[in-house]
Formats: sequence, structure tokens, C-alpha cells
Amino acid sequence: MGTAVLVLGLSLSASEAGAREDAADRIVLEYSAASECPSTDELLRRIASYTTRWTLAQPDEAARRFVVRIARRGDRYVGRLDLREARGDAAAREIAADDCDDVVLGLAIAVAIAIDPHAALGPDVPGREAPDAPSPVAPPETGVPAPAPARPRREAQTAPAPQAARVDRLAASVGARAEANSAVSGVLAVVDVYVEVEWSAPIARLPLRPVLRAGLRKSFARTSRVGETETSIEWSAGQIEACPPRLLVTSRLAIEACLGSNVGVLSAAVRDIPGAGVTHRFWLDYGAVVAARWRFHPDLFVEAAGAAWLPVTRDRLRVEPDGLVTEAPPVGFSAGIGAGWRF
Repeated sequence: MGTAVLVLGLSLSASEAGAREDAADRIVLEYSAASECPSTDELLRRIASYTTRWTLAQPDEAARRFVVRIARRGDRYVGRLDLREARGDAAAREIAADDCDDVVLGLAIAVAIAIDPHAALGPDVPGREAPDAPSPVAPPETGVPAPAPARPRREAQTAPAPQAARVDRLAASVGARAEANSAVSGVLAVVDVYVEVEWSAPIARLPLRPVLRAGLRKSFARTSRVGETETSIEWSAGQIEACPPRLLVTSRLAIEACLGSNVGVLSAAVRDIPGAGVTHRFWLDYGAVVAARWRFHPDLFVEAAGAAWLPVTRDRLRVEPDGLVTEAPPVGFSAGIGAGWRF
């Protein structure tokens, strides 16, 4: 029902296109939507399936401008179409639906009708062919000159195929996690902060999103007692994770598998030996991360993640003569929960 109202509402603007039936409109299309919505290329394909009486103009050209915006509001998608004529007139309509595909479909129909009031009805619509013209019949010989043949109807000009729109669908997020981590020195409480970039352009119609994430990790200190000696242990690290297959299970739920690495410094301070100072050890590990993310708001999400880490360096810290203070395990694990903001 929302689609029908939108199309009728824009039919007044479409009347001007009737005066230009034989010419292709030059238009500027601006489109932005949530990552799970169809891409710009898909919107252009849908418009072209109804009419080809248009071609894309340069953004700074004096042309008809169609601004399409789709945002998520609660459980529904709301799309807005702003039509701005080159001479300054403007019109705007909105459509809402539970599925973003339905919103894009309604907006594509509205744009097509605004360009061509006979969209999807004429013989030049893709997939339809004009009926064959009847064969001419010779008039009887009556001695009267035959009337001039009717001027054939000029075939509608077909606009060139629309130029492929550049789609750079990058979405940035910031987040933080609290986790328990046993990969460096026993089980330590750790806080992560990170920035990530999600890229949906290469496979915009598939529910897969490559992700690159980088950040910092900082552990809380713990005390280790060896013999008569107490040692305070903590570490900090830089992290990087690459997640080729972030899978969108639904528009709100995503799961991902990542490869990651941490480069950091392990610090140990002996408390009860005067002048012992602080010992630092460089460490490096790599591993696999599995996470699930739930977007309860278009811009806010919560997540849970687990990982297994393999050390590349396994430096030991000893206090003589008491013995070994800490050593990285052959395989360490981490598990945590977090939240973040998606721009």
C-alpha cells in the first residue's frame, strides 16, 4: 500500500517528462542506505527495468536530481525520495516497509515514473518488443493516384545504458571488549579497544562482509608468588584482525571468523627485592577468533568473542633462586563480551 501511495504522489512531477518522451533525461542519483540494503548498482538496474529514457549526469551538472535515503527505524526501513528539478522545483515522498528490498522497489518505481510517465508500458521497456507493423497492401488500380503512405511512427530513442555507479560501501565502527585471556601469563582480565572497517562493495548482494580491525589490549595486573617472592605481572599489546567472512544471518545478527595477531610487552615487577626494578619481555602470537554480533539499534551493537592463540615467542621470567614466575602456554585462550558504535 505504501508503494502505491508513493507512486501516485510523484505522478504530478512525472507529467513534465511527457513533453520529453523522445529524449533521455540526464539525471543525478544520490543514494545511501544501510549495509544490508540493495546497492546503488541494484537500484539503477531496477530503474532501468522500467524505463531507459535516462542517463547519468555528472554530480555538478544542472540536471534533475534524485536523492534516495533509506534508514532503519526500529523494525522497519523508511525510505525518502527527494526530487529536485534543475529549475529549482522540489518534491519529496517517504515509504516504509519491513524489508529494505521492498522499500528500494517502491522507490525505483517512483523514480522511473518521475522520469517517464509511461514507464513499463511502452514497447521500449526491456524484455518487451514492439508489435510487428502490418505489411503494406497495394491499392486497387483506379487511375487515381494512391495516397501517400502514412509516415511511419518514429521509433522511440533508446537511452544508452546507464553508467555504472561507483559503489564504495565502507562502514566504520569503534568498540570495546572485556575478556579473560590466558595466552600470555596465566589468566588475566583484559580490556580491548578497537576500530574496524567493513567493506560490502565487492559482494554487495551477498550476505558476506570482509572486515579489518585494529586496536589495543591492556591487561590488569596480577600477583604471582614464587617461594618467598611476590611479582606483579601485566601486559599490553597492539592487535590486528582480518575477518574475510562476516556472515549476515539476519539484518541484525552477524557471525564472523577471523585471523588475528598480537604484538606486546610483558612486564614483571618484583615487590620484595629492593632495587629489582621492572623486567620487560617482547611477545608475539597469532590465532583464530570467532565472534557473534547483535545490532539492537541501527548504530549500536553488542558482541561475544572467543579465540585460541599460539605463541611465536615464549620468553620465561624467573626470579633466582625461587624459580619460574611466568611462561606463555603452548596454546592460550580468550573469551569476552563487548559493545560498540557503527557509523
